[in-house]
Amino acid sequence: MTEMNSIRNRLKFRFFFRALFLASMMYAGDLHAQYYFNMFRPQADTIYAKLQHTSEKDKIDIYNSLAFYHSFANADSAIYYAELALELENTYPDEIRRADANRHMGNAYALNNQYGRALFHLNQAINIYEDHRSLRKKAELLFDIGKVNYDLQDYQEALNYMQRFEQLYEQENNEKNIIATPLEYAVAIGAGGGSISHWIGDYELSKNYFHRYIALSRMYDFPSLITAMVITSLGETSRYNGEYDSALHYYYQGRAYYPHNQDKPFELHTGYEGEIGYLLFRVGKPHVAIPLIRTALNENMADKNYYYSTFQATRLGNVFLHLKVYDSALYYYQQSLLYSEMFFEKHLGSMLDTLKPTVFFNYQNLMMMPDMQIRQRYYARRAEAYDNLYQYYQQRNDSKKALEYLQYKLPYLDSVRITAKETDLYRIQARFENERLEQQVNNLTRDNELAAFKLQRNKLVLASVGVIFLLVVALGVFYFRQSRINAMHEKLLVQQRLFRSQMNPHFIFNSLSIVQNFIVKHDDAKASIYLSRFSELVRSILNNSSEEQITLEEELATIGNYLALQKVRFSDQFDYELVVDDSLDPESTFIPPMLAQPFIENAIEHGVRNLGSKGKVDVRFIRGDDKISLEIEDNGIGREMALEFLKQRDKTHKSMATAITRERIAILNRKLKRKITMEIIDMKDEHGQAKGTKVVFGVPV
Repeated sequence: MTEMNSIRNRLKFRFFFRALFLASMMYAGDLHAQYYFNMFRPQADTIYAKLQHTSEKDKIDIYNSLAFYHSFANADSAIYYAELALELENTYPDEIRRADANRHMGNAYALNNQYGRALFHLNQAINIYEDHRSLRKKAELLFDIGKVNYDLQDYQEALNYMQRFEQLYEQENNEKNIIATPLEYAVAIGAGGGSISHWIGDYELSKNYFHRYIALSRMYDFPSLITAMVITSLGETSRYNGEYDSALHYYYQGRAYYPHNQDKPFELHTGYEGEIGYLLFRVGKPHVAIPLIRTALNENMADKNYYYSTFQATRLGNVFLHLKVYDSALYYYQQSLLYSEMFFEKHLGSMLDTLKPTVFFNYQNLMMMPDMQIRQRYYARRAEAYDNLYQYYQQRNDSKKALEYLQYKLPYLDSVRITAKETDLYRIQARFENERLEQQVNNLTRDNELAAFKLQRNKLVLASVGVIFLLVVALGVFYFRQSRINAMHEKLLVQQRLFRSQMNPHFIFNSLSIVQNFIVKHDDAKASIYLSRFSELVRSILNNSSEEQITLEEELATIGNYLALQKVRFSDQFDYELVVDDSLDPESTFIPPMLAQPFIENAIEHGVRNLGSKGKVDVRFIRGDDKISLEIEDNGIGREMALEFLKQRDKTHKSMATAITRERIAILNRKLKRKITMEIIDMKDEHGQAKGTKVVFGVPV
């Protein structure tokens, strides 16, 4: 549970930090802040128009303006214009302009999740600003670099940069040399210092930063919306520190600052009902908490915010469990599980390899979440939802149901840990790439000095071409290696999920129960045969799951063992037939492993199991002109009727076999000229009634 709360808190503060920073830029009164505000207006055409009437030297400023404009939403365009500025700067040297281009390029790479390059370019810029004592821009760069480290979850390093910003402001800011406006400084220490130190776990330091912001807001009359956000964050920190009464005080105080509450009496204030309700529950007022949390849940569902809906449903489940209203507790725990699945379908159901926008405070351009973080949220919510049901049935002394939900929880908990490791990998790669690029710059500097010496000896051209060639080759090798690492990592994740879907815990448990039954009946021969087949099946799945291609002979052996075991398990409720085209040579034909098994399982478990008469499952391998057609056909009740039976037994169940298989095929197809295809056919009789299901794979050979 601690790990789940950590992930939730991390993501919440990350987006709060960015949104609050943008809010400060939008409300600040100086020209710089107004530029940030205008950035989000459609002004690109005006900037482009200036290019036609500007000298080559002054085009550097235009290119930098365009790079800045795009660095908040379109990384590729920002990098393109920053590179144009750097190219012109070589002809018309100006170190401040070069630093500006590097800054915009660094922020663009950060937007594109290329954090190593982001750190490299931002550090290039800050070194120039320091050398030229361009202190205002240095302060902005300290904030930018701190934000990149925050995204990399290197919170101590992010805090170091925020404190460097704070120190620069306190030492250098005056009427003649404005490092930051009071609002910008207050937001940096409030949103920056407060949120980062909260995540580090130093709650006292976090509260100190928030209180400093509040003191400045009273002095300068900051915008009420930002002040409200800081005060409620102070309440959040107090809650994490176990100071529930103080947390309630700050939540109520923060609500009063929101514009829509300022003309209302206290009893009509709205906002943060879920947090306030749960705090009231924590201080011993569960009956008062229930309507508040319900209000928050209804608002979240109205906004289709399924992620936060899971929190509110879990909170209601906890309150009702505390009150021993077990039916209501179970209902809300199950709703939390359902909302987590709705979150999956909304954010992960289309393309897993693209960025998804998540809107916080209506600042969508800064809220692009990588798929990894969305998956991390989904896995965490699913694991916590299953854990709630596990704890519930433990308290109800229903060990069987408790064990069932514990088994559901474990794979998602593993996935949470895997995505956390992915973040660690991003951080390590970013540090490595930054150091590598800095070393390349150092090497390039030395090469340039050597080239200058060789210029006197008429060898500059040869040296320059050699350096450029080596640099291009090094970059090409690096990008090739990176793409291979990313592809292997994605493949391993899909294989791990596929393996878990094959080794269904219920199937293993039932198989071992059958062996136990044979032993009890002293039928040693059948027990031995069954156990031998079972061990062969497990061994083949373990061996084949790590391979990209296996022989058709190996696949047939796995399918045959699986069907034979399932037939014994279901007491001959079905027959099966395994057909291989005579023109196929099983020993020399290779196919991806275990494409068929999830759908054979579906045919047995959901198709023929509820048929009421003896079923039939056919698996056929048919040779075509340039492909093998793999067919899994059953005469079961059909998918629609199977779904109705499944809802009656388990309303929260969600089969992942089809989604995992499609994801796996998509990854395999990236490397194939002729693609693997999959089609699911609902078979009907002449009266339109379901008479079974057929799944057809087309595998190129």
